[in-house]
Order: sequence, then C-alpha cells, then structure tokens
Amino acid sequence: SRRAELLGLVGVTGNDEALQRRARELAIAYVSNPSSLPGTLAPAVLRVAAVSGDAALYNQYLAQLEKLAAQPEEYYRFFSALPWFSDPVLAQRTLKFAISPAVRTQDTGTLLAGLLSRPASRDAAWAFVQAEWATLTQRLGTFQGVPTIIGALGNFCSTEAAAQVRQFFARNPVPSAERTLQQSIERIENCAALVARQSPALTAWLGSAAR
Repeated sequence: SRRAELLGLVGVTGNDEALQRRARELAIAYVSNPSSLPGTLAPAVLRVAAVSGDAALYNQYLAQLEKLAAQPEEYYRFFSALPWFSDPVLAQRTLKFAISPAVRTQDTGTLLAGLLSRPASRDAAWAFVQAEWATLTQRLGTFQGVPTIIGALGNFCSTEAAAQVRQFFARNPVPSAERTLQQSIERIENCAALVARQSPALTAWLGSAAR
C-alpha cells in the first residue's frame, strides 16, 4: 500500500528516528494484538521498528516465530523483518539463526539474501557466507537457496567487491548458478562505475556549496 511505501521510505531510507520509535510502539502492540495493525501495513512497521531495534525487540520477533510456525502469513512477517536489524550483534545472531535447525532449508537463502541486501549487514553476511560455504552448499544444495544468495551479492558496489566475488566463485564454482553470478558481478561493476563517474562532480558540487 501507499502508506507502507511511505513508511519504508521515511523510516528506513530517511532513517527518521521519530518514525522508528513510533514503529517500535506499533510493533510491540502488534505482537500482543495482531489485529492492532492492518495486514498491508504490518510488514513495513515491523521492518522500520527493526532498523533501530535492540535485543529486546529482536527477542520478541524470535519468540513470535516459535508461536506462529503453523500460521505462514504471520510467521513470515516477523521472519522477513529479521535482516532489518542494524545492530551488528543482532545481524550475527540472524546469520547463525539462518543455518540453524529452527529455519527451514528453503528459507535459509532468503534470510541470508536479506542480510546481503542491507548496507548495515552486507559485509558481515558476505564474510559469513564465505566461511560457511561448505555448510550452505551441503544444507541447501546448488539449486535451491544458493542461487538466491549469489543473486543478492549484486547489492555490492565496488570494484574490490566484484573481484572478491569473482575470485571466490572461481575457487567454488556453482555451474547451476553461473548466469546469476555473472549478472551479480555485472550489477556490482555497473554500480561501481557509476559511483566513479559521479564522485568528482559530487565532490565539486559539495565544495562549491560549502563556500
């Protein structure tokens, strides 16, 4: 809905602290009473609340997952909000949770992709994926969650990241996801090239604005 889009834009992209605090109040109320928010708005509220959320809120989300295992729609509202916690300690908890028995194998890739998509957790998630690659390929196989993870690597934006991704998969090839890998590397390189082209103009503009 339009309200959900605006909430995400201001609360996440704009990092509006007042809106994040209000989202937290609404999220806590939603935990106690799911009818307190319309279904179209609940996912956005849970995500915005998570951006500046602490361990107490994180634990509430996790507790809901245990309660809602038989209610997929409600379950995934909380599950999909976990990667939005910006606290590095909580991101590490989500990374470990992703490969725990508590998470369905078909959901592991989605959770890791969410962490790779968020600037706050991207580097940590990529380090984790590399360190746990053997576990991930054994747990997921190369046709299920692994392509999802590889696709999410396209969210990086530097030539160094492109080189790292290329080198890692040269050592650990995934033939079934070769096309996805190439697309991710292209996205990274295109983003890095755009930044390189725009940076001098932006620096000059900021310099003139400061005078």
